[in-house]
Amino acid sequence: MGSNAGNPTSSPAATLGGRLLQLVGDRDAARFSREVSRVCAELHPPGRRPVYGDVLAWVVEATAGVIIARLGGTGPEQTSILDVRFADGRYVDGEALPASERWVLRTVSAFLAEDVVAGERSLTAAEQFDIALRAEILADALIWLDLVLLRGRPVTGTLVPADADWL
Repeated sequence: MGSNAGNPTSSPAATLGGRLLQLVGDRDAARFSREVSRVCAELHPPGRRPVYGDVLAWVVEATAGVIIARLGGTGPEQTSILDVRFADGRYVDGEALPASERWVLRTVSAFLAEDVVAGERSLTAAEQFDIALRAEILADALIWLDLVLLRGRPVTGTLVPADADWL
């Protein structure tokens, strides 16, 4: 996978990402919304709270890491294919997803394919989006990470989140 775009595994980014993930797991929508808004809207002086890009990179790379841990990595000359399905088994058409969900799918897929340049380019681009789209992307990325951590199950070369109907 190998990125660590700007050191997103840093303690502050991982701590804040973990706290946001806990709010998803607790289904605390009010606090989750408030915290995501703060991460996306506030300017963060160096050394204080982690910036949006660091937290988003941590979430994306954690998601890719969980998928790799569940499915195993690819060997030389091999390629990973990520199939995402709805809870009823239908395949998710990535192109038909809303922009934020499509961004998460493409960015995680880039890291899974070890296309670090494309993954980092996508992470950098997300930092330039308007605040509303940034918040949607971060929220969707956290929800997907929660799904693959708690309810995802590997199925012969694919990851099928048990309730991917959030897509």
